[in-house]
Amino acid sequence: MKNITLIARVLISALFLLSAVAKLYPTPLYGITKVFEEGQLIPMGFSSDFAPFLSRLIIGFEFFIAIAILQGHYIKKLIIPSTILLITVFSIDLSIDIFGGVDENCGCFGQLIPMTPIEAFIKNIFTILILMFIYRNVSDKKESSFLLLLNGYLIISVLMFSLLPIATNSNNRQVSSFSTYVDSEFDINNGQKILCFFDAGCEHCMDAAKSLTKLSSEISDFPKIHIIFSDLEEEKIVDFFKYAGAEYSYQVIPFYNEDDEVNSYLEILGYEYENPAIVYLNNGNQIRFYDGTGANEYKEEELRRLIE
Repeated sequence: MKNITLIARVLISALFLLSAVAKLYPTPLYGITKVFEEGQLIPMGFSSDFAPFLSRLIIGFEFFIAIAILQGHYIKKLIIPSTILLITVFSIDLSIDIFGGVDENCGCFGQLIPMTPIEAFIKNIFTILILMFIYRNVSDKKESSFLLLLNGYLIISVLMFSLLPIATNSNNRQVSSFSTYVDSEFDINNGQKILCFFDAGCEHCMDAAKSLTKLSSEISDFPKIHIIFSDLEEEKIVDFFKYAGAEYSYQVIPFYNEDDEVNSYLEILGYEYENPAIVYLNNGNQIRFYDGTGANEYKEEELRRLIE
């Protein structure tokens, strides 16, 4: 029984280590921001301001569990119960997605191992059962040190925030990664700006532009808008602005180029992102990046709250 329990603990350790690493794939900032925060935490109801802090704390906790489950300090009193609680919270959210018919990657293992909500829910049930088995067959050390555990988690959390700093709504002027590709007449690094990536014939893009026009009429000092159109259906730009209810600064670039230079719509926006893409910036600092029509789609009321 001791050997079986040890194998179960190693399995849980490997599972949480994989889960933490997977959320940082393919690059740490992309994985933690695009997949985990925007794909899982924000749809759960956490604000875009709080999600970056929570994401680092959760991933840090997963790294911590991968280590803590193999030792004996407070394993029954704290480690296993808190782990089951965390899994239960995410399982409740997964069950909501399941009943809602959501069939997209839930983000539990990032993009490294895409999982549907039902697959992730089943995985969580088995994980809880294994944790309950470990709970029944393991004992806390008689001389347990809570301070040792706390220091361990704090060290891991500090490393998470140090290695993955959070971009904040700073007054310090930064140079946005999009600066090179945006017309020089539109300075996206000075003040509040909204940069959009649209196709003129895309209905979702047209609706997003119309929503931005509505917000601009309702909010004083609304950020200036610049649109980067792909050359797909370029002839529809005039009708696009008629539908949007206003004309904005814009430029047109090729949708795709076969040369090695990064200068096409797909390369600048990023192959992993989808239309409509809306980037809200303040002094070059990226505050919010919406894209597609899934979990990270543009939300009018959320952008209103961010600007106001």
